Amino acid sequence: MVEALLESVGMPLFRKDPFGRAWVLISPERGLVPSDFGSVVPVPERSPLSPGNEREAGREIYEVRPSATAKGGPGWRMRVIAHPSALVDSRPFREEGDHLFRQAVSNGYQELIVEHPDARMTLDGMPRGHLVDVLRLYRERLALLASKPGIRHVQITRNVGLAAGALYQHPHAQVLAVPVGSRWVEEEVEAARSYAAEHGRCLFCDVLERELERRERVITHNEAYVAIAPYAAKTPFETWILPRTHDSAFTGVAANTLPQLAELLQTVVRGLNDALDHPPYNLLVHTLPAEGDAHFHWHIELLPRLTQQAGFDWGSGFYVNPTPPEDAARFLREALALQEVQP
Repeated sequence: MVEALLESVGMPLFRKDPFGRAWVLISPERGLVPSDFGSVVPVPERSPLSPGNEREAGREIYEVRPSATAKGGPGWRMRVIAHPSALVDSRPFREEGDHLFRQAVSNGYQELIVEHPDARMTLDGMPRGHLVDVLRLYRERLALLASKPGIRHVQITRNVGLAAGALYQHPHAQVLAVPVGSRWVEEEVEAARSYAAEHGRCLFCDVLERELERRERVITHNEAYVAIAPYAAKTPFETWILPRTHDSAFTGVAANTLPQLAELLQTVVRGLNDALDHPPYNLLVHTLPAEGDAHFHWHIELLPRLTQQAGFDWGSGFYVNPTPPEDAARFLREALALQEVQP
């Protein structure tokens, strides 16, 4: 194959993202060196979100705590608070303008989930049962906000490290629900609809089936979920986690698969940390608000922040990825294999 020949000699290669309109330029010659990685710095023992700072942290919306502890004080396991620097609020959404220029006052819901009382806790080091509860809380908050009138887009984002835009070093996630669509999710929905119209099948399911057949971009998997380096990865070591069972919304994920999702998520993050020396990263849950489109397939995207976009990228509109996803997947598989043999 021409593709294999080009990759074997390290020449740049255009790849069309099957899930959107973007083309990605896989360019090993641009290079990626360890100095690019920018590891996450050690976390102090306490943070503004630590127990004892409940009044200062932000207005509490919801909390998970043992029944023997007093509400509103220390002793909680997880908290949901109003985002301290929210970009949206719950005022009515009203558009104004004409066919050229339209605007509306920002509207929606933005929350912050404090995932653990320990500021030094990491996702990969979190007790498995606690992470399952965190994922369950993600699902519950998304479902609640998706039920609000007029909401078109909901998302969970988890930023780790200052380079990834983390608001705090304390383990936390952000929840957003807004009355306008997400460009990235809507592109994926559009691609899935077009594929279904032409082939009569789910684009995501077919990609997953092909990846499992070839195995060159599969990082790890279990009975319920698969982690892959996507074919047209936009950034080095971009990783997707997809459910094997077709479902368009994370709010519909089966409770009995959450332990398997937690297991795979921790495995992948641990592999990224071992292979790339704890890089800053963004975790994104791509989902629809509810079971609204049979063609979409919810998934998680993990984006290590290893490079910056240059003038070529901004000017051309192409993502330039110096690490072929096949190499990234192989590197991560090797890191996971080393974990298994360590005592």
